[in-house]
Amino acid sequence: MVGVIAQDGWTDDLKAAVRRFQAGLYAQAGVQLLEILKRAPDDADARYFFRLVERRLRPVQPAAKPTLIWQFPPDAAWETDWLRGLLGPLCGAETVDNTWSAVADPMIVVDNRLVPEKAPYYRQAFERGARIILIHLSDEAFKDDLGAYRYCDAVIRNYRSELLAELSGVFFLPLGPKSGFAATGDGAKPASARRHAWAFAGDARKLTRGPMLEEMAKAAPGFTHLTSDFGSADALPTAEYRALLDDTVFAPCPAGWSNLESFRVYEALEAGCIPIVERRANFDYFTQLLGPHPMPTVVDWRDGADLMRGLLGTGELEPLRRRCADWWRAYTPQLTREVGEFVARALGQAPSRHPRA
Repeated sequence: MVGVIAQDGWTDDLKAAVRRFQAGLYAQAGVQLLEILKRAPDDADARYFFRLVERRLRPVQPAAKPTLIWQFPPDAAWETDWLRGLLGPLCGAETVDNTWSAVADPMIVVDNRLVPEKAPYYRQAFERGARIILIHLSDEAFKDDLGAYRYCDAVIRNYRSELLAELSGVFFLPLGPKSGFAATGDGAKPASARRHAWAFAGDARKLTRGPMLEEMAKAAPGFTHLTSDFGSADALPTAEYRALLDDTVFAPCPAGWSNLESFRVYEALEAGCIPIVERRANFDYFTQLLGPHPMPTVVDWRDGADLMRGLLGTGELEPLRRRCADWWRAYTPQLTREVGEFVARALGQAPSRHPRA
């Protein structure tokens, strides 16, 4: 299970039962929890741990493929192609629920904008004995309610959190490219054949984007297409944006409103560009998320502009572009394997070990 269980308000009997559970004395803990529930059938914590005991004591389940359940229309999500590519080998049936009522065992549930009103769906599925992997999307500002996490065998989510990284049952997934982006182009055009030294399409109002545009323009002419908002009507269509990046060498990837990560990082990699990503002092987000990678990483966009200026027209440019492209091509199947292993362990279908945080 995922989540931190507070002990505020617990009775001495419940504390003793949880200690037995923690010690692996499941049968003894179950007897004590059942006695508590006889006296206080509405004790939510006692009921929660009693269900955990039942799960620990039940026979090993067959290695059935999970059902993939979408709790919003897949066509409405930017992550759909990316998720299907990563999860496709793992899943059996796929269904669109969007009513928070469908339950299967095991199941992988794709959800976003988690609010307290959604937690009962996960609790009811948990109490029915369903094994649940939650794919939690779009919590960029870390404002969603995480009450559903305690009922899930594991959580796979985007946007790495320093606090959630301490939980062994949480796997952080890169955003990946926007759906439809990878459908055209191969990203193989060499740097010398690309028209634009750099390009940026998006909303320039966010955090460091103004300084980025100013500094990059000083270093070399580039292509910009500024929009009024994220996903607004004046944004470039996906095919046009892909064509732009296919003809671009450097793709500066400044932060969004709340997070250093954005879809443009992975779209740049997919198109064979050299992404320039940000880090903060003492906080190298992309290395923590992705592991060692070849993408140039800067604290100040003056450094990004200097880096680009120093590489343009040199023999070091194409090798760096190739290193980024080759790393991304190798990383994606590696990530697919890691996700599969994480899901298998969470469902008790593989030996347990500490997952990638």
